[in-house]
Parts: sequence; C-alpha cells; structure tokens
Amino acid sequence: MLLRGTQPVVICPARSIAGMRLPSEWKAPLTAGRLLLLSGFAEGERRATGDLAWARNKLVAALADEVFIAYARPGGETDRLCRLALGWGKPLLTLASPENAGLITLGATPIRPGHFRSR
Repeated sequence: MLLRGTQPVVICPARSIAGMRLPSEWKAPLTAGRLLLLSGFAEGERRATGDLAWARNKLVAALADEVFIAYARPGGETDRLCRLALGWGKPLLTLASPENAGLITLGATPIRPGHFRSR
C-alpha cells in the first residue's frame, strides 16, 4: 500500500537480502530511488525467524528518529521493544486509546490518526 504513494519507503526483511527475489511491484520504486532495502544480516540468513525478527526490529528502532507502535500487548515482544526504545531516549508514539494505556504510562506520546498527515 505504501508503494502506491510517492513517499520514500524502507523495507527491512528479517533475513538477508542477498539473492532475494524482488516482488515486481518493488522494481519501479527501487529504480526511482524511493525504495530502500535494508538488512543487518549476513548472506547465510535466508529464512526469517523470531530471533531475526527481534534483531531486525531493534535495528529499525535504533535507526529511527522516533518510533510509532499502534499497539503492544503488555508483556509481549513489541512491549519489550517499546521499553528498549524508551530506554535509548527515543520518542515513542502510539495511538491514543484505552488499549494503549500501558504504553502511555511508560512514556509513549498518544497521538490521533491524523497526526502524520500534517507533518
């Protein structure tokens, strides 16, 4: 869906991108310079795993200026990532809803759905 627009997009698979077959809808944005494929994994990591997904998510959070999490189940892996990002001093944004009260209590900034359109 993001590739239908004109904004730049970064895709970070939880595996190596060496030898990766690109979906046809990625080719035009890649050629136009608005799609970046980024991976922190060696050539031998050809299958996504839970451990690789965790490492990928940490990499993305570390590189981000701010982190947006729509929802994180208390005690889950995304909640763990939120705590890590907050510990690094990263601004954490989440949807303003009762389901995210735990994230907001931790220090996440609640936002409304139109927040990103005005930036």
